[in-house]
Amino acid sequence: RIFLLDTSNLKSYQLYLPLATMAPSIKIPLPAGALQVAFIGIEPKVSGVSPGSPLFGQVKIGYRFIELILGDGSIMEGLDTNELVSALNEYSDDVNRSLKLEMSLPAESTVVLQSGVHGLVIENKFGKALLTRIDYGSPLRKEIRVGMVVDCLEMSDGYKITGHSAEEINDALASSSNDTKRTLVLKSPEVDLSPRDTILPKYKIVTLPAGTTDELGMKLSGEIAKVSVLKNTSSLAGNVRSGYVIESLKHADGHEFRGISGREMTACIDSTGMTEGRVVTLKNPKLNKLPSVASVKIMIPSEGDWEEFGISVNYDPATVTAIHPDSLYYGMINRGFKVAYTGWADGTEFESLSAIELEEIMKDSTGLEGRYMVFENKATVAPSYVDVNLQPGKLGAVFKGTPPVLTRLNEGSQLSGLVEIGMAVDMLKLANGAIFYEMDAVEFTNALKSSSNSVREVRFINLDEVPMTQKPVIQATDEMNIVLPMGKLGVMFKGSDRAIISRVKSGSPLSGIVPEGMAVDIVTIEDRDYMELNANDLAELLSSTSEIPGRTMKLRDAANTEEFSRLPDDIDVLLPTGKLGCTFSGTPPVAKSFKESSPIAGAIPPGMFVDKLIMPDGYSVSGLSTKELVKVLGQFSEEEGRIIVLKNMKSETPSPKEETFPEEKTVVFPTGKIGISFKGSKYARISRLHEGSPLVGKVYEGMILDSINIPGGSEFSGMTAKECARVLVDTKMVGGRTAMFKSPGSKYLSVRNIASDDKSIGGSSQDMSEDFSRRVG
Repeated sequence: RIFLLDTSNLKSYQLYLPLATMAPSIKIPLPAGALQVAFIGIEPKVSGVSPGSPLFGQVKIGYRFIELILGDGSIMEGLDTNELVSALNEYSDDVNRSLKLEMSLPAESTVVLQSGVHGLVIENKFGKALLTRIDYGSPLRKEIRVGMVVDCLEMSDGYKITGHSAEEINDALASSSNDTKRTLVLKSPEVDLSPRDTILPKYKIVTLPAGTTDELGMKLSGEIAKVSVLKNTSSLAGNVRSGYVIESLKHADGHEFRGISGREMTACIDSTGMTEGRVVTLKNPKLNKLPSVASVKIMIPSEGDWEEFGISVNYDPATVTAIHPDSLYYGMINRGFKVAYTGWADGTEFESLSAIELEEIMKDSTGLEGRYMVFENKATVAPSYVDVNLQPGKLGAVFKGTPPVLTRLNEGSQLSGLVEIGMAVDMLKLANGAIFYEMDAVEFTNALKSSSNSVREVRFINLDEVPMTQKPVIQATDEMNIVLPMGKLGVMFKGSDRAIISRVKSGSPLSGIVPEGMAVDIVTIEDRDYMELNANDLAELLSSTSEIPGRTMKLRDAANTEEFSRLPDDIDVLLPTGKLGCTFSGTPPVAKSFKESSPIAGAIPPGMFVDKLIMPDGYSVSGLSTKELVKVLGQFSEEEGRIIVLKNMKSETPSPKEETFPEEKTVVFPTGKIGISFKGSKYARISRLHEGSPLVGKVYEGMILDSINIPGGSEFSGMTAKECARVLVDTKMVGGRTAMFKSPGSKYLSVRNIASDDKSIGGSSQDMSEDFSRRVG
């Protein structure tokens, strides 16, 4: 049996030691002469290897010096960079020397990729864009290391991305295969990586091939046309990037479009899809001042009027009120555009004209070459995303669909001036740390209502430009220890044998912390460990303890069945003297609650019942009800060495009701009352130990008083209850009386002997009255 003397022993099986890992090493024979390898640092690390080095491809940046072994067997270790370089130079003629290096990863490494195939396999591992393989034929095989993270990719035109996923990096590399100076910055997974960012060149001028936006693999959006999508297969890949704003589009025949919306620019490009020589000026919206007014310049034939051109102009100032679908300019200008000025090739120009004045100018200029007209409209750039801190209270907005799209702003809405109609809700973060992803409108509005008394954070995105944030997929590990917050967890479990996390709701405070699919090993609440819980048991436990702080939960990989903690079939618990501070219930008795001061709270695992009580002299009792257990524990509360035997409720059955007595016990009676009753016409058996009896814990009800030895020479054995009571009463003031008690089933009882030479005992056995009491004291 296992004796648990204090609560720390139960905790011992929860300790796990981390596995120590070491980086591999390499021992390289060194040729005579210069090595063309650079080292840096107090602990020398390789900082550069010349392509002409005899060690190129064998030694790589980041390798750490371990030792230099000379031809005569001498070993030089613990050198700093200066000492190492001096030693290499000093023994440069030693053709038998060798260098031992630890193949550690460098903190950072930069390489330049030439055009064409690079042979690098980059995959998402542990949430990072990891270099997992280098093809044998890769020109970079001798320069870089597997296991590094691609932190940054920069193109020759200045386009730069950091903190992107493997898919995004691979797409960027594939679309720039003709770039001869692509630069990769690789970092060790152990160092801090750059935040996610995209840096566009300040501006670019690109000539569009013939084709519509669909044919060019491009999608535009925003109040000033912004490239929101560019397919990898696009003929513009590598020149045009998502995020660029199209400041202007110029046609070879003189048409010019500047600062117009994505919808208008799309229509313009599509309507001129057969046109060659279209030139766009692309600008980084973060680094340039963009047009505040959209303008369109169209070249007008020398002959013709508004009606022939299919354009209706009215009002003062002259404003386009309609464009016929068959118009030559359909898709180039839009209803609502105002005529800013008009003129012709010799430099004549008119501005701020009314519709009537403009019509006269059109008639008067018939026949003149180089006529043009410039239209204007106010323009603003629609943001790709907006992060908003919502204050307590109502939002004052209407959302529809999946994801929730803003369809209306009420007067006084918190979103007015911050978020545009049509933007979608990407993420919601509540004050308690819960984060919601991939919501529909109902889920979003319900979450807002339930948190209306606190500050919330919402990210709105332009769906045409920014992808929805996916709910994080947490990588399962062999083991995780989680501190559970108070309140609802928003976690669902399954499993009739062992609880497994089946779903973590979006609003759960554990979202992004615990992975789905892991199994629950142990839940610790107030220093008690609950294990072997199925889904129903666990859900009930977590619900009933939701307001208790400091709860922890240990999770394990569900496949590692041998690693899970299990309740033993039985445990022996040594009880201290005094009160236990524990409440039992049921038959067999189960510990239900503990007082804060209980000395056994950590020694009794949940899921076990009290099967037996054992006293240090060999007495034991099993098959107790709670009432019987509480009585016997109280009766023997001051006895040291008491043991309760606990059994597993799931794997074990209770022992039958049974008492086991010590074969015999010798007890010295004190003088005075001893608080004990006997019965039995053949043998005196203990029928009751009265409260306060000095014999409690020394003898047990049911044991037979086999013999009594009275100082002075008297010895009695084989007495009835009445005879025993008479002897004890008559000698109650005699000190040193010694009694032998035996088990109720003993086969070795003493023969009857009631003779006495002691005058302190009145009468003989024949004189003992039938009326003598059987209670002693």
